[in-house]
Amino acid sequence: MKYIFEFILATIIIFFVWNILKRLFFNAFYKNFPALNPKNQQQSEQTNSKKMPNQKVKWDAETVDYEEVKEEKKH
Repeated sequence: MKYIFEFILATIIIFFVWNILKRLFFNAFYKNFPALNPKNQQQSEQTNSKKMPNQKVKWDAETVDYEEVKEEKKH
């Protein structure tokens, strides 16, 4: 019984210590990782948008300004 209690207590302590260490060092370790760097993602999106400019455009009826033009009848 004593060993089970020690095992459970040690598991809980290790779990919390692991989460604290992961929270502290995760950002520092992956800060310069190229796949997760948001600056690199923005640059790749800009190069893709230069190749296909209309692919990223999402039109909405509220965002487009327009005027109705009345046609004049010429006799």
